[in-house]
Amino acid sequence: MVPSWLAAQYNREYAQLTTKADSLFMAGDFEGANLAFGKALQLTEYVQPVHLYNGACAAALVGDTETAFQRLFARLEKQQDWYTDNIQNDEDLISLHTDERWSALTDSMMVRKRRIEANFDKPLRRKLLMIEKTDQEVRMVYLSAHNSIPHDSIAEAEALKEMQRVDKINQEQICKILDSRGLVGKDKVGNAVGAFWTIIQHSDLATQKKYLPLFQEGAQKGDITKEGVAMLEDRINMNEGKPQRYGSQLIENELGKLVVYQLLDAEKVDDWRSEMGMEPLDVYLKRINAQR
Repeated sequence: MVPSWLAAQYNREYAQLTTKADSLFMAGDFEGANLAFGKALQLTEYVQPVHLYNGACAAALVGDTETAFQRLFARLEKQQDWYTDNIQNDEDLISLHTDERWSALTDSMMVRKRRIEANFDKPLRRKLLMIEKTDQEVRMVYLSAHNSIPHDSIAEAEALKEMQRVDKINQEQICKILDSRGLVGKDKVGNAVGAFWTIIQHSDLATQKKYLPLFQEGAQKGDITKEGVAMLEDRINMNEGKPQRYGSQLIENELGKLVVYQLLDAEKVDDWRSEMGMEPLDVYLKRINAQR
């Protein structure tokens, strides 16, 4: 299963159903998740490709093979440039491997992969993917130590120190590429373009502000999501002690629950979020806290 927070134009009912489906999936209620995804995907006007994939995972895990393949092929049709190198290793879909349709699915992806990656800068793509991988791995270790029960402050401090070390190395590499080549787009590195945003999002304020215009330009070209730009703008404002526009930045309250950092305008926030392809704020909050 993959995260369902990718940029999209959300309908509230659709967002609530997919959030419920994701929560049920994370809780191990695959039957409930399959049903919830089914209801959401009936709202055909609002269906997002990522939910077709997540819905296929839920269906496969409860033995609903027909529905699983239906959703996977629907994503192929809906998203003409979609393919993934990781589908063979997705344990949620293992039950589908012996069906003859599995080969047809993966063969279609391989054809797409060859076509789309023909002009890729493959060394740069590999480098970006590795940088992003180290960024995420070190954060998983830190979060594990931060949330451990009983809490181990020594382990958390060590994990934080390592995260800061890795961040410094990654930031130096990413800034060097951005300064020399600009934001290398999807036409050359595919989804690895996201590594630029990931690393800058985790950088210091001065670095975030320096490259924000580059990401805004990248969003206009479709290389960076509008949601990504919104999150970066919110983080910059929060780091400067200013209210945020889109409500993407959360802080822990005294009970350890994530709440929204100060908003610029609570009445307009969902309109602004919609413009950037973001789900309603209350749905976002419920989903994030349910996943903790």
